[in-house]
Amino acid sequence: MRRSRFWLLFAVAAAATTPDEAESCDAAEKLAAWAHPSLQLPGVARAETSDHPLLLGASPGTTGTMSVYFALKRLGVSAVHYTRQFNATSGVETTTYADTPPGGPVPLLKPLFGDTHPAPPVDLQAARAADLRFLAATDALLDTPSMELFFDLLATFPRARVLLTARAPGEWAASRRARHPTDRVPVLPQLGFDVPMGAIKAEQSAAAFAMWHKAVVGSVAPERLLVLDVFTTPPDELWRQLCAFVGKPLPREPGGELPPFPHLEYAADMRSDAPT
Repeated sequence: MRRSRFWLLFAVAAAATTPDEAESCDAAEKLAAWAHPSLQLPGVARAETSDHPLLLGASPGTTGTMSVYFALKRLGVSAVHYTRQFNATSGVETTTYADTPPGGPVPLLKPLFGDTHPAPPVDLQAARAADLRFLAATDALLDTPSMELFFDLLATFPRARVLLTARAPGEWAASRRARHPTDRVPVLPQLGFDVPMGAIKAEQSAAAFAMWHKAVVGSVAPERLLVLDVFTTPPDELWRQLCAFVGKPLPREPGGELPPFPHLEYAADMRSDAPT
């Protein structure tokens, strides 16, 4: 019965996403057009809240989240991206790549994860029961576990601003399934299902990704949302959009020009020459 209910929910939701939508990601305009009241997921009540204006990345990985992390680092914003944490006050960055085994969440995030390696899953039950205000130790949270806990985090940080990194759903699904087949499919954890990327077809993963973007756009006030497409937007425009959203001046090279916007290929952040 549970399996049948899952596929019924998935089929109904997927029907709301046309093939054209599933293959396009024209950032703010198209995503805003996708918003519909019936796609808004229920709110989450939290007894413990924080006034901290957390910058919350709503998208899963493989959408340019690491590129945005290094851009925020360049702007002097404290940020966490699963295996990396940058403290803008001290200027210190830590990673888990030197751990044994390498990778896994940084210490700040470990209470939200299981104990398995090298890529422990988010412990949804424990995380949703936890007081998430400890994440106010950073100013920006990107990638895992922000998507899985998105609505819990919004409830905990009602002043949060949301950064939605966009990518063509078909491209995202192909890349994510190939590199992270055990990661959870978007949207489905919020519906009560724990489905790994490798368990469904690429087209279904793409539809779930597009639906997740609809749900986020339909759940966040426009003035608190930035949709950023690092794959198709010119670098200077990326800097302008991001700086305006986080309230930071544009970075400049010694000659006065804007620096290249960070564009990291998969696993490039593990190299010693990753952007600093």
